[in-house]
Amino acid sequence: MAYPPITTLPSPPSRQDPANFATEADAFLGALPDFGDEANALANYVEGVAGDVDTDATAAAASASAAATSASSAAAAQTAAEAAANATLWVSGTTYSAGDVVYSPSTYFTYRATSGLTSTVDPATDTANWTLIGVGGTALLSITNVTATQDQTAFTGSYTAGAVVVTLNGVILTDTTDYTATDGTTVTLSTGADAGDEVSIIGFPTFVVADTLPLSGGTLTGALAGTTATFSGAISGASIAANSGDISGEFIADSYNETYSTLTAAATVDIDCETANVFALTTDQNTTLTFSNPPASGTAYGFMLRLTAGGTHTITYPASVDWAGATAPDAPASGETDVLVFTTTDGGTTWYGALAIDAAG
Repeated sequence: MAYPPITTLPSPPSRQDPANFATEADAFLGALPDFGDEANALANYVEGVAGDVDTDATAAAASASAAATSASSAAAAQTAAEAAANATLWVSGTTYSAGDVVYSPSTYFTYRATSGLTSTVDPATDTANWTLIGVGGTALLSITNVTATQDQTAFTGSYTAGAVVVTLNGVILTDTTDYTATDGTTVTLSTGADAGDEVSIIGFPTFVVADTLPLSGGTLTGALAGTTATFSGAISGASIAANSGDISGEFIADSYNETYSTLTAAATVDIDCETANVFALTTDQNTTLTFSNPPASGTAYGFMLRLTAGGTHTITYPASVDWAGATAPDAPASGETDVLVFTTTDGGTTWYGALAIDAAG
């Protein structure tokens, strides 16, 4: 944009020319208001240009800083790449010096020794003595620097979606807001860059360590240690395996515990098979028992009931219970305790019940 012009003032009046003094004075004074407006417009223009110059100077300083950072990152990447290129296969029992570079036979990633040692542990797992410097024989970072043309939005680089940082003149941009990067090769800015802007695409490596399980979920196959699986501590959770906690093959334990549940006296008391294998009930009135949530047909389940009479009360059992002689045992007398056992193999369609201990107390 051209600067605002200022119109040349007319000749000022002169006492040496008295005949034209009045005419020249009127013309000169009449031009002064326009001259003032034009002078103010020029001053505003100069002030605006000065502000733009200051902004451009700040942007230039930022670009210089970004260029220095990019150069440093590129140098680091070059060093890592050179180190990876000179890596040798790690061999157990070999003596290595600090700074030696090897690649792991298990991951093919590149590692540098942090101290001198005779190495017998794969560097992929020996983080105390080795430091990761390369992935798959390449540098850890992929850096692409591009000088933009006016209004350019698409830039080409190498990255993994979700593992990339994009900067504009050294300022880190926000993914999905300032740019999109989804296909591994193209970064698209939401707003076109200005000519001369520096855009950097920094790709980070991603990798998955094989033969590991997540903290939640996952499936184990085969034996955990040789031919025998060994656990220390407790195994807890709703199920041990995906199939409702089933364990195939023979399960041998030195000892195991069963869950014990004290039931609350009421006119109707439910025995929930999913909550325990040993139950206790002290009656305070005539009581009807119900059994719920047995395992599906084809799986055996049994529980023990320690029944204490808190008075002279009747006990009514589910009709599905098959007793010896087709008759339920008498309820325990007031203050006495009977121990009964029940088992089913058809999902609770039929329960087999028996009085194991009569009048225990």
